[in-house]
Amino acid sequence: MPVDEKDFLAFAESLPNDSEINIRNAISRFYYASFHCCVKKYHSKNASKVGGMHIKLSSSLINSSNKNDKRIGYMLQQLHQLRVAADYLILDSIVESDRITSIKQTKALIELVEAPA
Repeated sequence: MPVDEKDFLAFAESLPNDSEINIRNAISRFYYASFHCCVKKYHSKNASKVGGMHIKLSSSLINSSNKNDKRIGYMLQQLHQLRVAADYLILDSIVESDRITSIKQTKALIELVEAPA
């Protein structure tokens, strides 16, 4: 059964914040909720799926002349940085405030992406 960005969001929100590993997993899932929301709007089904897609997406939005797209791009970039820290920088501490930032940014990003043009 296929999933969508709302499933990533719901799963991230369902994770308890009682341990660093759960906080890390939530941050990662929040990012993917945002990423897939953006992919659905900004990339056609024929878009290249070869390497660097995350950076290409946020960079293309940041470089857009559309003010809203630019804002979304910066938000996605911040969420990506948090996700990289959560997934790869395991010697660095990840704390509840990082999870809260991810929740707020993800919900704001999805609202912006889904807003009528």
